[in-house]
Amino acid sequence: MDKKPVQITIINDPARQECDASCGTDWSSPEAIALAEQRIKERFGDAIPITYFDLAGDTAGKDVLDWNDEINSKNLSLPLLLLNGQLRISGRFDIRQLLDIIEVQMEIGV
Repeated sequence: MDKKPVQITIINDPARQECDASCGTDWSSPEAIALAEQRIKERFGDAIPITYFDLAGDTAGKDVLDWNDEINSKNLSLPLLLLNGQLRISGRFDIRQLLDIIEVQMEIGV
């Protein structure tokens, strides 16, 4: 059985901080993304890229803008973790949670 590729997308807006103190992983930091990619490679052996979108940035495409509409209409907390385009976490998460979600995705292959 072939494994389906895993696509990770993190959508965030650092300007919409919901926490005054340091609350979990700062996904807007390139170092956090690089560390997550390293941990993914160590655990799963494959390089699974992470795509990061900043809603405040001007490079957001239509899909990200659609997510922005959903964030506002459903009052979702940021950041969002999407796995293969499906929302998995709304709100703060860390690398351990990210790895756990990838593992489940790879086990069920959906």
